[in-house]
Amino acid sequence: MTKVKICGLRRMEDIEAVSLYRPDACGFILSQPFRRYVPKEQLTQLKAKLDERITAFGVFVNEPLSTVEEYVREGLIDAVQLHGEEDDSYIKALRKDFPGLTVMKAFTVKSEEDLEKAAASSADLVLLDSGKGTGKTFRWELLKEFSRPYVLAGGLNPDNVQDALKTLHPYGIDTSSGVETDGFKDSEKIRLFIERARKEI
Repeated sequence: MTKVKICGLRRMEDIEAVSLYRPDACGFILSQPFRRYVPKEQLTQLKAKLDERITAFGVFVNEPLSTVEEYVREGLIDAVQLHGEEDDSYIKALRKDFPGLTVMKAFTVKSEEDLEKAAASSADLVLLDSGKGTGKTFRWELLKEFSRPYVLAGGLNPDNVQDALKTLHPYGIDTSSGVETDGFKDSEKIRLFIERARKEI
């Protein structure tokens, strides 16, 4: 079954919604100046209330390795999602200090060349997106020949998630703005997204 991730959690209401509807994973934005950025003290409180069965990804953009490692060491995140220019040597260094840590690397997909870079990445998972938090889909037809398992992101919402799954059959799907109303997570949209994503197609 396709893995479901809800990203950009920042309020206790968000934690309550995902703990109730149980996606496989969630994400916390831990780099500034992004709108959904969560300070460390706030993350500590949110993570303490999150259902332990949900994998918590920390989302980082070009942070020093030491910063990422601090979050992992303190148990504030279960996995790492890299959204900047981090390369394979960065991933290798993370793995050296934390064997077994799941690392997902995001790639903005605009061309075949972008997909070649994603295919060659040493990350455990690759996330294919239209850009950082654009809330828009990209040309899904580019993925027809992409053989590596991937997490699809960019513009997914309760209305198009089943189309995405029928068309592409990704390993996982990731949404943030697609389950928001007026810039905040919407519990009903989260419920619908997860329910439709897990429905037999």
